[in-house]
Amino acid sequence: MLIKIFSMNVTSAIVKRSSKLNSRRYIFSFSKVDNTSKVLRQRFLDYFIKDHNHNFIRSSPVVPHHDASLAFVNAGMNQFKGILLGRQKPRYLKVANSQKCVRIGGKHNDLNVVGTDGYHHTFFEMLGNWSFGNYFKKEACELAWQLLTEVYKIDSRILYVTYFAGDKVLGLQPDYECKEIWKNIGVSEDRILPFGTGDNFWEMGTTGPCGPCTEIHVDMRGGTNRAQFVNKGLSDLTELWNIVFIQFTRNSDNSIKPLPTNHVDTGMGLERLCALLQGKLSNYDTDLFSPIFVAIHKICKNIPPYSGKYGEADWNLLDTNYRILADHARMITACLADGVIPEQNQKLRKIMRKAFSVSEAYFNVENGLLKELTNYVVEKLGCFYPEMEKNIKTIHKIVDHEEEVYRLIRKVSAAEWKKIVNKQPDLSNFDVVEMPGLVAAYKELKSLNTNSLTPQLGYKLFDTYGLDQDTIEKLSSKLNKKFDIDGFKDELQKAKARSRHVSHSNVDRFLDTLEKSQVPVTDDSYKYIYSKTGNGYNFKPLQVTILRIAKDGEVCEKVKPNIECTLVLDKSNMYTEAGGQLADRGVLELENGSRFEINDVRKEREYILHIGILKSPNNTTFLQINTQGLLKIDENLRLGNMRNHTATHLLNASLKRLKGATCQKSSKVAPDCLNLDVSIFGSKLTTDEIEAVEVDIKSVIDSNTDVRVSEIDSQELLSFDDVVMVPGEIYPETGIRLVEIATGEGFLSREPCCGTHVINTADLEDFCIVKVQSLGRTTTSIYAVTNGRAMKARENGVAALDKIADLRKSLNDNIDTKF
Repeated sequence: MLIKIFSMNVTSAIVKRSSKLNSRRYIFSFSKVDNTSKVLRQRFLDYFIKDHNHNFIRSSPVVPHHDASLAFVNAGMNQFKGILLGRQKPRYLKVANSQKCVRIGGKHNDLNVVGTDGYHHTFFEMLGNWSFGNYFKKEACELAWQLLTEVYKIDSRILYVTYFAGDKVLGLQPDYECKEIWKNIGVSEDRILPFGTGDNFWEMGTTGPCGPCTEIHVDMRGGTNRAQFVNKGLSDLTELWNIVFIQFTRNSDNSIKPLPTNHVDTGMGLERLCALLQGKLSNYDTDLFSPIFVAIHKICKNIPPYSGKYGEADWNLLDTNYRILADHARMITACLADGVIPEQNQKLRKIMRKAFSVSEAYFNVENGLLKELTNYVVEKLGCFYPEMEKNIKTIHKIVDHEEEVYRLIRKVSAAEWKKIVNKQPDLSNFDVVEMPGLVAAYKELKSLNTNSLTPQLGYKLFDTYGLDQDTIEKLSSKLNKKFDIDGFKDELQKAKARSRHVSHSNVDRFLDTLEKSQVPVTDDSYKYIYSKTGNGYNFKPLQVTILRIAKDGEVCEKVKPNIECTLVLDKSNMYTEAGGQLADRGVLELENGSRFEINDVRKEREYILHIGILKSPNNTTFLQINTQGLLKIDENLRLGNMRNHTATHLLNASLKRLKGATCQKSSKVAPDCLNLDVSIFGSKLTTDEIEAVEVDIKSVIDSNTDVRVSEIDSQELLSFDDVVMVPGEIYPETGIRLVEIATGEGFLSREPCCGTHVINTADLEDFCIVKVQSLGRTTTSIYAVTNGRAMKARENGVAALDKIADLRKSLNDNIDTKF
């Protein structure tokens, strides 16, 4: 059947009668137009940035560093969440970008269907434009329509638009304004369709910003009007672009009120756009995937090329696994390039092990296929995401490491699982390599004396053995155990609640009282105020007032000497333990001549708790609220912490510079030494490399380089290159302190850090690594000292070597004498 699609650049459209998705079915082709993914992505950005004065904002990493509620960035709006919630001011009022997104869990979970159809992916790119209090509905719709019909040359007769039909329960009227905008643009009324809250109302969460949306859908077949099939789940009539009008906020009482400022948030998947403009019904037939399929076929021996079969036609699942492997290779490359580490992100590790398993089971390649495919991914995407090209060696080292671990697990676990499968063959579809805890979980289920699996045991299988809900359900069924799915979900929610639960200890009772009494939180910004004076540092004492006193969690008006208690002051210059740096100690000198000796400071709910004991000359003076005093820190302790914290940054940067594929796991900064635990992928750290790191850091110290500290927000942080972040760490949206050390010799350390640092690298004076310890397959623990301790350690080392040399000489002399 031949259908003519009306467009100046469209030459033909061939549509088959079968309703099943088959590969390489061209709906139309564009002659005279370069419609590669690279061109289409850039054309989108040029349209908004050059033609309509938007600012380009680079893609955020695929793991959000400012939002603990998300495992991965799954939409373009994630990095703008602080703006939409009113916690941040936008850097620009109109922006556009292409955002790397990952969807493998939660509400937006594409993992289970990847490969079985033509449009689900674990990794995809979301093209988007945003207005933060600038243009609204009319301009947003006009911009989208013009881009699609005039720039991309898509015929309007294969497009449909939807609008919000209203919701009586929420008290919201239909968005007739949006409908009229589309009519005025020229869309025929029979293609402007109303839909309810489920399809055309966007919400960030149960409370917060929300609003109606309008969607542009595309009929990949064309021809007759198929308005009745919009939002019916057809693979060839799908949503192309979603435009959200954020104009309301939902309150905790479920009421919806207008926002003071309206925003626009849009998203269009690049993969689907490419399929449309390259004349394909499947995203996997576009130039984003076809080079990977060609590479797989080229690398693998005696494997047929990709033919685009689906469903029953793909009887041996070869094409399905072509798609799975290509999709996973893209996701893995994007994650590793953004610094996501598999050993700290089990979801990424699961995807990698799935890719290894598919490589072996369907393509007969035991080693190296995934690593090779990452090169093709970088070749296709690296031109727009330079972090991929820059980190390709790191990507290779981590893939090699994970594949080696995978092989070892398979060797150890597979034999035991094989014995189980021999006894119960219907378990053969379970992959023990993807779930190493499967054997132990099976044994526990098998040992049950009942025919039901309690929610508590279900949670144990999930939490302890790493089984997901689907696996637990299937395994229970195979063993004839009834699985209470609803009870299991309730148990998951209880576990989350337990993790958020704050126990009412003495400290918690005190904090509750502070909040109920509306005691102001402590201003601790003074901890960052210090200066250099000659060869030393000046830590200026701070005049403070005691706001509250607590003993054993109870607020009291006064406290006797020599009794430990906790003070809350109006302000503080003391550093509380954070970022691996130990807390300050100090003294509060009171007006009456007594001293409150502070042995610990903690930050809880924005209050700084000063814990210590009052020392009075005659033991008769009481500690009372509203008393004023002079707060002084232990300067030697602070300066030691500052030196070692800066040295930790230098060590981290030097290791990354030397070894490439490294990742900080933890650190401890004390006044007398520092400890950095780091994952190193590839070869182990050698003695020569340890010496090279020392030389590198000492050269930075000798360079007299200023340590630059600036306060930025999360939007600014994303604009910097070469920022070292700690995987899994959640950083604030505002008030981020960026610590930078850059020499003229190419050394760069750039980390967000809440700690205190020296003002110039010369203040470290010296640096010496005193201990290197291996902690498992990848983790190396490094201990080092600075200042005079480094000099002393080096002297001790030289003396020890001299003693060893003397001992060897003495032993050799004795041997010579005897023989």
